[in-house]
Amino acid sequence: MMLLSSMMVMPKIGKPIFLSTILITLLAVIATTSQPVAALEYTLENHTFGLGARARLARVDAEENARAASLLIRLRATSEWSQQFSTLFELDSVALGWQDEFSNGEHFNGHPVIPDVAGTDLNQALLRYSPTNTLQLTLGREALNLGNQRFVGTNGFWQNEQTLDTAGFKLEFGSASNVMYRYVDNANRINGQDAGKKLSPTDSNYAANNGIRPPQFLGDHDHNTHLVFAHFKEWDLSQIDAYYFDMEIKDAKALSNQTLGLRYEYKGRWNTLRTLAHAELALQERTDIHNDALLQYYDLGGGVGFGSNEITLNIQRLGEKNGVSFVTPLASLHDHNGWADKFLLTPSTGLRDYSLQYIWRQNPIKIDARYHRFNTDTDNSRIGEEFDIDVAYKFNTTNSVLLRFADFTATAAGFEHEQRVFLMFTHNL
Repeated sequence: MMLLSSMMVMPKIGKPIFLSTILITLLAVIATTSQPVAALEYTLENHTFGLGARARLARVDAEENARAASLLIRLRATSEWSQQFSTLFELDSVALGWQDEFSNGEHFNGHPVIPDVAGTDLNQALLRYSPTNTLQLTLGREALNLGNQRFVGTNGFWQNEQTLDTAGFKLEFGSASNVMYRYVDNANRINGQDAGKKLSPTDSNYAANNGIRPPQFLGDHDHNTHLVFAHFKEWDLSQIDAYYFDMEIKDAKALSNQTLGLRYEYKGRWNTLRTLAHAELALQERTDIHNDALLQYYDLGGGVGFGSNEITLNIQRLGEKNGVSFVTPLASLHDHNGWADKFLLTPSTGLRDYSLQYIWRQNPIKIDARYHRFNTDTDNSRIGEEFDIDVAYKFNTTNSVLLRFADFTATAAGFEHEQRVFLMFTHNL
């Protein structure tokens, strides 16, 4: 599988652009999408070619401030070579503005991290073979999202999403159920291919880390990982996910783990109310840390919807035992435990996230507001609280604008107050 990894790695080519170009692009595209616009796609016989884009402005207010501008261009080609064989290719190019005013994981300059990196790379290169209508074999680099992405996801909010070099299969059965297996050889992470093991001498973290990049900021993680995920959808109101992950992460051994879990989701109605609930439980062993700790994770929630409104309550626990905490190294981490990104690595004390969410939908507008209270798992002491809000406007099926705000207030030592704001336009992604 190392051959697969070496074939897939392409060097990133950084090409900075002027801030004015990004701003003009953002405003011009938004202006031209006030009327319905078709996706930029072209089909030739059994081949479909598409163009996607996302322009974003970001700002962080903390002890040190940061701001960033970025533009993603994605070229996509899908081909049906026969009834059995198909291919998917995606080429991404990301350009940045204000590069000296934020850190991004590839480089550090004393400003807060906004993990968008410049360059051009092969995002997906996937061969699919379907010998039957219910079985599909896959080989290559893919953007893989499992369930709610709590354990495996692309972290797709960021411009350079996480993809995996994999081989595996998916088998469909029943009315709408399936089981999937993937062997993972390499994780191509959001920090980019240029985020190697050695820091530049000009990096602000060079001396503190003896010139070595911390594992969580590496652009690649070499894996020997097995993922099994089963989705059961045989009922009108309920669905069940069951999973087993055996993650051996050679470049970040401390994050290696074996995890077994089950998730149940319910969506129904009671008179005029929509009702929803979920319950998830997982057990984990940190395989490179030998302290016999069997760590617990659970996620419990429920809510109601009425008209354009939806309210849910939720508690999520990433357990701790003997100073070791539950981890999710392949997750879409930005999507969970607050958008201020304070808990990308689970604290050694573990984490309990008590949250209240309110959603209002009235096409073409959606508002998503969330309140989080974060406590330790060891003694349930207060870490801090966070208020998040999204305001999204969808022009049509392919074009949208999103304003995202996150405000974290610290209570415990070692955490600081921070606000983050994102404004972005997305086309066909």
